[in-house]
Amino acid sequence: SLGMTALFLDLEQKINVWRFYTVLRVSSPMSWGSWILLLVFPAIILLALTGLPAGFPALARWLGNLPVLGNIVALVLRVCYALRRPLAALNVALGVALCIYTGILLSGFNARPFWHSALLGPLFLVSGLSTGAALMILGAGTKAERHLFGRIDLGLILVELTLVGLFLIDMLNGTALQQNAVSYLLGGGGTGLFWIGFIGLGLGLPLLLEAAMWWRSVTIIAGFASVLVLVGGFLLRDIVVTAGQASGWTQLHNQFNPALLDNLRNDGEDPNSRF
Repeated sequence: SLGMTALFLDLEQKINVWRFYTVLRVSSPMSWGSWILLLVFPAIILLALTGLPAGFPALARWLGNLPVLGNIVALVLRVCYALRRPLAALNVALGVALCIYTGILLSGFNARPFWHSALLGPLFLVSGLSTGAALMILGAGTKAERHLFGRIDLGLILVELTLVGLFLIDMLNGTALQQNAVSYLLGGGGTGLFWIGFIGLGLGLPLLLEAAMWWRSVTIIAGFASVLVLVGGFLLRDIVVTAGQASGWTQLHNQFNPALLDNLRNDGEDPNSRF
């Protein structure tokens, strides 16, 4: 909800937001994202209603006793409970799509060398799954549940570290523009936040803490590690967006120099004849 509100406030022409939902452009990640965001909320609400009678019986009884609406509420709760498995599967599919679409959207911006990598989608997906597991640890009702999600998050952090490493290798072996863009994390302005904040505190320390709790979970340590994972997930997105905005195709003159085209034209040569 906070994310959707921030996206809406960032729109310059807020009154035209409805135009997103007049068509679905299959080739547009932004169009897919708009529809995914629209569908996520009702799907989450319906899934939450499946557990309302068992989790909050007093609230369920109060809603069921409401005049006029009580019978409708009771019917909706019964239908949601009967469809709990399909609703759970729908939420899983929408959750995966929601996690991955942001990375795919950014990777489509060819004008930003730092974003132009196919690894951003999987990286955002695994990061979203990891932060989701961390949130489940914080809200776990039993020690066994907390321990299970701690082990799951441990594996996800290892995968995320692998993807981050592959992303750096991909950038360093890419074009001169991509090498220049990734230097923001390797000695540039984002070095400290990336290595100390994200890699060290957001991934490395939680990894060590969760590995130490492989056989036995400790509530305080598990909660602390989960908070660090959530902070790391935020830092990843902040760093990727900031580094992408700091890079561009026009920053290296040996790659982009309008004066060279003017010189060719002044010499009477067609600039496209060489290609």
